[in-house]
Amino acid sequence: MTTPLVTLTIDGKQIQAPEGLNLLQAARENGIDIPGLCYHHKISPTGACRLCVTKIEGRNGLVMACTIGVADGMTVTAFDAELEATRRHTLDYLLAEHNESDDGTYADEFRELVVRYGLSDPEKRTYPNIHKEMGYPVDDTSPILTYDASKCIKCFRCIKACDEVQGKNVLSFADRGITSHIVAGFGKWDDSECDGCGECIQLCPTGALVEKPHRDQIRMDRVEKRVRTTCPYCGVGCQISLHVQDNSIVRATGEEGLSPNDGRLCVKGRFGLDYVQHPERLTTPLIRKNGVLVETGWDEALNLIAEKFSGIKQNAGSDALAGYASAKCTNEDNYLFQKLVRTVFGTNNVDYCTRLCHASTVTAMLKSIGDGAGSNSIEDFATTDCLFVTGNNMVETHPVTATYVKAGKAKGNRLIVCDPKWTPLAAIADIWLQPRLGSDVALFNGMIRHIIKSGLMDEDFITTRVDGGKAAVKKLEAVVAEYTGKLVEKITGVPETLMKTAADIYAAADTAIIATGMGLSQHTTGTHNVFALINMMLITGQIGKERAGIDPPRGQNNVQGATDVGCSPLFYPGYIPVTDEVNRKRMAGLWAVEHRALSIKPGLTTVEIINKAHSGEIKGMYIMGENPMITDPDLNHTEQALRNLDFLVVQDIFPTPTTEIAHVVLPAFTFAEKEGTFVNSDRRVLRVRKAVEAPVDTRDDWRIIMDIARHMGHDIGTYDSAAEIFDEIAQAAPMMRGISYERLETAGIQWPCPNKDHPGTGTLFLDRFNTPNGKGILHPVAHTPPTEKPTEIYPFLLNSGRILYHYHSATMTRRSKPLSEFADAAYVLMHPVDAGKYGFSDGDRVTVTSAQGELETTLSISTEVAETELFMPWHFAESPVNRLTRNDLDPFSKIAPFKLTACRVERAKE
Repeated sequence: MTTPLVTLTIDGKQIQAPEGLNLLQAARENGIDIPGLCYHHKISPTGACRLCVTKIEGRNGLVMACTIGVADGMTVTAFDAELEATRRHTLDYLLAEHNESDDGTYADEFRELVVRYGLSDPEKRTYPNIHKEMGYPVDDTSPILTYDASKCIKCFRCIKACDEVQGKNVLSFADRGITSHIVAGFGKWDDSECDGCGECIQLCPTGALVEKPHRDQIRMDRVEKRVRTTCPYCGVGCQISLHVQDNSIVRATGEEGLSPNDGRLCVKGRFGLDYVQHPERLTTPLIRKNGVLVETGWDEALNLIAEKFSGIKQNAGSDALAGYASAKCTNEDNYLFQKLVRTVFGTNNVDYCTRLCHASTVTAMLKSIGDGAGSNSIEDFATTDCLFVTGNNMVETHPVTATYVKAGKAKGNRLIVCDPKWTPLAAIADIWLQPRLGSDVALFNGMIRHIIKSGLMDEDFITTRVDGGKAAVKKLEAVVAEYTGKLVEKITGVPETLMKTAADIYAAADTAIIATGMGLSQHTTGTHNVFALINMMLITGQIGKERAGIDPPRGQNNVQGATDVGCSPLFYPGYIPVTDEVNRKRMAGLWAVEHRALSIKPGLTTVEIINKAHSGEIKGMYIMGENPMITDPDLNHTEQALRNLDFLVVQDIFPTPTTEIAHVVLPAFTFAEKEGTFVNSDRRVLRVRKAVEAPVDTRDDWRIIMDIARHMGHDIGTYDSAAEIFDEIAQAAPMMRGISYERLETAGIQWPCPNKDHPGTGTLFLDRFNTPNGKGILHPVAHTPPTEKPTEIYPFLLNSGRILYHYHSATMTRRSKPLSEFADAAYVLMHPVDAGKYGFSDGDRVTVTSAQGELETTLSISTEVAETELFMPWHFAESPVNRLTRNDLDPFSKIAPFKLTACRVERAKE
């Protein structure tokens, strides 16, 4: 509902603003700069600084503009002699206890007002400065900030930023009166629960809170430019501003007023960008000679690549070649990568890490509702009446999305968390369902059975929007009939009453969103898990309307975009099957090739490529920005497969365990050195902008791809810029047809956007699903017990995943000092009962062994995991979890079961 506009007058100027809008904000949006230091649009008003005093006709006394909403006919005086004198006096008073020293490393709103009101000269002030006598503390214990209480004006911004924006509530005041100051937790920052997001720094109007990294380097008057771009980490797509000084990124801040983050960042987005200028960057091509990688020039490297790939194609056929694209690279990079694989290699053997993350989710969604992308906007997580989070530890994996979840919960929205491992959202959830690993289908079928039996289905939705209507539901009912509360409790461990209450809350909510994740998808039954979840969504009608649907947050910055632009063995750009003859001819025309040159045979998926490399059928691989020697399952098998290749090319920004095996290594640009686009989790196409110059002998990924094609005798395009590549993407992928760099200049656009006048689509499926008849399709599925079970030899089940401070193979994050100070060592979580049973103590060095391999790590005793279940993060090359995991596959999506591995734990040998 649109808020009606009202008309008011400020200092004789008539303006319009939405009814109830904060008066201070309304004034500033209309060019009336009423001073103030405590107000910020993201937090509730405080009125603490008392600088935004105004006079309002019909009201007695002075009124703080930040504490009142606008109303029709309001007449306001913002500036007159009395008001200005009052403001000057207030600033004079604040200066009396303020430390005015300035090292030039931060923006200072307070200092700007001091200058504005002629108080820079102490001789013109009324009150003497006493800050030295106050003995205010300085807290320098945090890895990411310094707090200097002598510069604090007690405006409450940082406290409210931490509580209301980030939902963490770490900060508060200590002491009283004039000696009061901010503390984190119960005292020192490093002893608190602060996770380093830096929201408090961004909202601080003085130098009380300042970023610690690069403080010895940055000088605000020497910062040459601020470049708005998109964060290179998770799939939220946060808009960030890179502060550049001497061709180095010295600071990152969140861009206020832009979706999806409105200035919010997590610790990685704000403090995890040092890798861009890290001395370990790859800066020249490398080729393997006599078993050793040595530096070479681009011509020698490209000639060798062309010779080897062309030879393999000629002697063993096109399907003996394969490529791994990258969720970390831009759409433009990935589009040309799949174009090269299809037109130059002549195969559809192109895939990337999404096969290891969300393939089962996408497979089930495509079959059920016709689209594998999230149906809602990230901001909807704050406004939906019920959020069902399953297999998704978003506080650590998608921290900014989690801020919207916490904001919704604070307003009274319902939150259900379903996860075998405790997560921070479980602490605030209305219900935490803790099913045993591998029992998701049984749980969801039990919820569906209860919904049907309780009459909580949306009958109208079923009739109009579900294929087969009530007859289809009858078939579903027959399959779920056996999943009584008692049986579900026996299989899952979830109490019957808790399961039924969760079902009641979800089904009865006016709107509900499902946020699923890799905890649900990374199983050999991953597709069935998501089918069961979608079945529950369809029978309750919790999709096809605003603030309702299903959303799988993407783990990397461009997981969504890489598939959108065709990095799939099954789909061309725009999710059109490679078997579609009409589209094959269309693409051949766009790419100026003979359509018979484009293979109509579906390609191999990620793990299938490795398996074929192991057997010798795949002989050559081109890997761009992926590190399968950390991320792929069953690493012993993966390593054997990669070493078995006749020729391996790896294109990356750093040496990795995968480059160590390569025959040629090509040095590429980071996100901060290139132009391009990413697509985030809510289908929002976002600009990536160049901020710094790249090392001299590195090249942009898309230019390297074109160089390889040319050296192999093919011309895949005559592009002069990333913008020109995107224009071709818009022709290739129908859902992006209306998007261009020009339209993306101010803000992102959510696809589908079919023409240049279309605003983009915030919510999918409002009228129809993308299935052949426009209706959702139920897929009844039964629970299949996990094939991997605890045994006497392997008594534990291992779960794996990410943590807040690192990112996938940690190639980037472990080169950031602040992130490494927060977390820089591998560990395995074990329940206290199990630790006692096997005689372990917290901190013991242990060996974890599965049928696939073993590793050594540190034991951490924790109630976050259930008895007989373990958890390990998989960021650490020295303890690579995927040495343990299996390469069994979900038969539908070809995803591997990273979340369920039988293993044993023993004390490490001395």
